[in-house]
Amino acid sequence: MRKEVLTLARIVVLTCWAGMVPSFAQEGPMTPFWKGKKVTNESVLMISKEGRPAEASLLFKPKRILRVSDSGLKTTYKKGKDWKYEDGKLILLPGSAAVSMTDRELAPDSGRFQGIHGGYILHHEGSFFHEKQLAVTYRHKKGQWNGPLPRYAGDVLSGTLDKLRKKKDLHILLFGDSIAAGANASAQSDVAPYLPSWGVLFVNRLKAYFKTDIRFTNTAVGGKNSRWGEETAIEAVAARHPDLVVIAFGMNDGTGKMPPEEFKQHIAAIMKQTRAVNPKVEFILVSTMLPNPESKFTGTQRDFKPLLQELTGPGCTLVDITAVHDELLQHKSYQDLTGNNINHPNDYLIRWYAQFLAGTLIPAKDL
Repeated sequence: MRKEVLTLARIVVLTCWAGMVPSFAQEGPMTPFWKGKKVTNESVLMISKEGRPAEASLLFKPKRILRVSDSGLKTTYKKGKDWKYEDGKLILLPGSAAVSMTDRELAPDSGRFQGIHGGYILHHEGSFFHEKQLAVTYRHKKGQWNGPLPRYAGDVLSGTLDKLRKKKDLHILLFGDSIAAGANASAQSDVAPYLPSWGVLFVNRLKAYFKTDIRFTNTAVGGKNSRWGEETAIEAVAARHPDLVVIAFGMNDGTGKMPPEEFKQHIAAIMKQTRAVNPKVEFILVSTMLPNPESKFTGTQRDFKPLLQELTGPGCTLVDITAVHDELLQHKSYQDLTGNNINHPNDYLIRWYAQFLAGTLIPAKDL
């Protein structure tokens, strides 16, 4: 995440009341990947290694690939002409119109960020990596996801759930770093298919399910960590009087190798300051996705989840995206999941964030 010198006066705050809920709040992007027998628009970046045909792995073994398209969902590529599926890999054929990259392009001779093994790691913000990725829709055998599942927390977030069920005024606030701010979401980059940030997807899914209005505020700022979060919590969070606060720091803290106990103290302080203004406020803590394992951005990110877990209890639950990302990386490359090849999610991983958050307040059977 690039560091930005910003004051709270310059925070771009997204506040919206529910109007018409987009269709993507109920289907497509918000259909859980771990349920059913069909995956819609799974992201892959086709990589040619050592001059071989460009290839990528899918999360599940497909029974039938229904569609391979560009990430903007505008162009469909043909089986047998542009691609084939063989030996567990999606492979581009000679002369394919589909976009791809080489291992050499991903490890240039110069750049902004060095890798842990020397050399450099290709990095771009905006839509660069989004436009290099493909979207694959396919059918598969049911029950192939062996990773974590969302944990319903309706009993823990009872105040929030009560307001949702009774259609009372509810204000949800998201506070964190650039991942929470929506960096590299296609809507934020102003490219098709214009998928919004995971915070917006999450709130829109609640609106659709509970058929109620929700006010949403996002005070996340790129380049920030939990220390900054504690320092600004009164103005950025408490003074806005939210009912539910989603706190999502960790990436920058980990890159700076912040000790886990210090991270916990900062998150606890944010919660304390907010509760001092509204004792009934509730929290969802989000453990961070992981940085590119070949980059020097890797630090203490993995160590934060157990400390966040210690802060949970009545009125506070944890969404463990660290474990979700870890499981995905057992099956797919980092480049399949990233928006900048360093430390931001792409549309596909943004959907995992949103789906898991939705699972805290919507029963599993209804997701």
